Amino acid sequence: MIIATRSYQFDAAEFDLHYSRLEAGLLADVIRLVEFVPLNGFTSNMEQVTLPDGLVLRPMTDPQMSQAIQALAVPAEFSGGANTVQVSRFHQWALTTEQAYPIHSYKLGMPERPQAPNFPVLEEPARRLVTALRIICGGSVIATRPIHAQHDNDFPPIVGGSAALPDIGAAGITRPTLLLTDDHVDAVREVYELLASPAAQQDRALQTALRRFVFAGSRSLPEDRLIDLNICAEALFIKRGNLKGKGKGSPAAAMAEQLLASDPILGVMPGDVEPFIRAAYQLRNAEIHGDHPTTTMKLLNGATTDKLTLIVEDVARVMGPSDSTRAHRSHTSGKRLISLTRRACHDPGRSVSPR
Repeated sequence: MIIATRSYQFDAAEFDLHYSRLEAGLLADVIRLVEFVPLNGFTSNMEQVTLPDGLVLRPMTDPQMSQAIQALAVPAEFSGGANTVQVSRFHQWALTTEQAYPIHSYKLGMPERPQAPNFPVLEEPARRLVTALRIICGGSVIATRPIHAQHDNDFPPIVGGSAALPDIGAAGITRPTLLLTDDHVDAVREVYELLASPAAQQDRALQTALRRFVFAGSRSLPEDRLIDLNICAEALFIKRGNLKGKGKGSPAAAMAEQLLASDPILGVMPGDVEPFIRAAYQLRNAEIHGDHPTTTMKLLNGATTDKLTLIVEDVARVMGPSDSTRAHRSHTSGKRLISLTRRACHDPGRSVSPR
């Protein structure tokens, strides 16, 4: 009350406001606990994004941000003194869920062996969300550590909370994931739900492709991203295509050409995709075996380049969205992985076929 009025004078309206909160807290028959998993390398211009099962993707509150900093779930910079902390806008969102629990006392039905709340429950949904965001929006978003805390508006507030402490990677701050349009939101929801289906989870080739696609987005070096994206291509275009034989690069390139020739999003002509994927596979082989590349590097549009980063960007465009265009194009650019996820859900065991 003193802080609100900025004086020691009694203010009846301010007193009633705080006393009513105290009274409501003392008479409450439930306590609300919030579990949240901070995301690194992500931001959105939406106020929040609702997901199935009552989950919400939204910016963290100040108390939640403090707990995330304490749990080393977000990178923080100290500047201007020990009490001044800065957190990038790309590390301020979290996947959250809320659960209410009845309050018991020893006089009124306290169980002999009280059960602790189920925690953590968001690890698997957070992994699916990161995969969906990577497919639709690109970038390098990662999910960090599940944190459990009392709801900010409950009384009395309990300082601190609980946190699971799994190993976490790092998001590329120069390649953040941006969720900017309603089309993106709808597509993220669709893929998030598709990934929960038993058919998609049991599809080994699809899971390998998705996992490597996510790994590629987290790599800091283009050489490592190239290796992961080529493994993704093998799973998508060879295993899912039910192709047999010892060779990998040529069959994958041929199947990619059949699927993506004249693709309007890629902006390619017939015959552009196959030689590009074959050359990318040769670069991958050179990297794995420690050899020097023996071919001139050419982009998907045929232009010559000496920058492997640009080659990797084009390979990522073939698999899904491009980091350089994700803010401007619709989710159609991720249609390869989306269509295969849909197919795994609705036609389990069916192989990839040309359009």
